[in-house]
Amino acid sequence: MSLKEKVVLVIGGTSGIGFETAFRFVEQGATVLITGRSEERTIAAVEQLKNKFDGPSTILPLSGDATCSNDVEHIYEVILNEFGKLDVLVHVAGISGRKWGDGPLDECTEEGWDKVIQSNVKSVYLTNHHALKIMKKQQHGSIVNISSILGMVGTQEHFNTHAYAASRGAVISMSRSAAVYYSKDNIRINVVCPGLLDTPMSQRAVNDPIIRDALTYLQPLSPHIGYPEDVAEAILFLASDQSKFITGIALPVDGGWTAQ
Repeated sequence: MSLKEKVVLVIGGTSGIGFETAFRFVEQGATVLITGRSEERTIAAVEQLKNKFDGPSTILPLSGDATCSNDVEHIYEVILNEFGKLDVLVHVAGISGRKWGDGPLDECTEEGWDKVIQSNVKSVYLTNHHALKIMKKQQHGSIVNISSILGMVGTQEHFNTHAYAASRGAVISMSRSAAVYYSKDNIRINVVCPGLLDTPMSQRAVNDPIIRDALTYLQPLSPHIGYPEDVAEAILFLASDQSKFITGIALPVDGGWTAQ
């Protein structure tokens, strides 16, 4: 699964899935650029990644807000100026909107709805939009967008954040439609849909004993909770040439949740 000489951009690479994904790409010899909203956190993540490797590695920080068109445009300008190409885009960045008012549809606030859609849908549009411009000129490229199983299935309790579900469903639909359209340009677009993982964003649910008990039947595959590295391995496969005949899929990494 060598990715030597590949240029990879990880949107949201400072922690959790994004950080583990960046680590896997560096292991495979890729040049990896990671983004985060905070310049300080982005630089710290890059230093942490570099410390994991004894030999030479190319990992660069590119801080910016993925919901801001000017920031995203600047990120891609830097990539083109420095490397002249982009082989892989992995979009991980996203939010859970509970603290802004997301919840069941009759309770979801307008602020919560707008915040989640902007963070989880507009950001994916912007990063994919600019990546595709580059990849069309190259006539090759691979994009992996991160969604969620909550964009694939409904839930009765514990996970009723309907703006979040709408945003994740939108990412799947956009990616699948674009995958068909850009196949003529030798560009593949796929989606990975995690179940509940032990990540910084999921600590409320992970530490709730009622939810942990529910996971024994929601995610029946032991140990009933996923980890960032589980998703990172799926991303690496879909981004690499080992999946060269796969495009337009939404791959659950969910311990069996969506199989039921």
